[in-house]
Amino acid sequence: MGLLLVADIGGTNARFGLVEQVAKTSKPIYTTSQQITLQCKNYPDMGSMIKACCVELKIDTPEFACLAIAGPIENGVAQMTNLNWKFSISELRDQLGLKTLHVINDFAALAYAVPFLSEQETKVLYDAKSNPKAPIVVMGPGTGFGMALLVPEYDGGWEIIPTEGGHASFAPTNEKELAIKSFLLKEQSHVSVENILSGIGLVNLYRALAHIAGVEAKAYTPADVSTKGLSNEDPLCREAVITFCNTLGAVAGDKAVSTGARGGVVIGGGITPKLLGILPETDFEERYKNKGPMTHYVTDISIKVIVNDKAALVGSAAWLIHHTAELKPV
Repeated sequence: MGLLLVADIGGTNARFGLVEQVAKTSKPIYTTSQQITLQCKNYPDMGSMIKACCVELKIDTPEFACLAIAGPIENGVAQMTNLNWKFSISELRDQLGLKTLHVINDFAALAYAVPFLSEQETKVLYDAKSNPKAPIVVMGPGTGFGMALLVPEYDGGWEIIPTEGGHASFAPTNEKELAIKSFLLKEQSHVSVENILSGIGLVNLYRALAHIAGVEAKAYTPADVSTKGLSNEDPLCREAVITFCNTLGAVAGDKAVSTGARGGVVIGGGITPKLLGILPETDFEERYKNKGPMTHYVTDISIKVIVNDKAALVGSAAWLIHHTAELKPV
């Protein structure tokens, strides 16, 4: 079996990996033998970037590939959300001379990775007796806020249900959060979960808290707020990070209740792993469980964080293998 080409492609960077299926069993192990990252701005289109990737890796174009992209896929056409790239999947496949090409949403790839990650690739935030035969909700803040549901199938596989859960309304639960939402509503007509739980969400929290405190907000980036908050260099950044963690707990509980995800809550994305040190100092777990008459419901649902930053590549490989007849385990 030759190597498989997988990718996790965002608006800025594209991470490519060559993956080897080393065990054709019901639960294969995926090994990334080589990996490179390219900047999307350096290429005019997807096809050019994939060709450049193969040159960099010193390989001929593999027969099988799966691309996880930050954008929607409809009727065989993929559209990058933050790039002016739109392409037909079948035309790209033929252009590259591929035998099989799958293109899936990047968060769907992250969700599909979950059943194939080892214990070392996740960290338990809250341990409970989750039902292994029940759905799992996969969610997470990054550039935006992604969310998907993994539903177990009768044959032991998984069905991914992509959602737009990040665009659900932000629900404040105390006076400070009400003031934060009120501040943001002066700038926009709808305040979503993503407006709070994302990179720009950290900045929104900082700006709102500065307004509430009656001080002028500085021109901080998401990285600034995160770094200065975690180091306690700036008290308002610290408060923004703590508010972010508390809200993440509340939203995780909301999503568990609203999706029936008794199989567990899994948090992905690039932000949460950086907050693991501060989470125990916040009300994350208390806010997760604070669901009134449904407190007992979420108390039985575990929470894990994905700490493997290559998880989307694992998910792309898993998707490719399980959705390609020549590769599918027997």
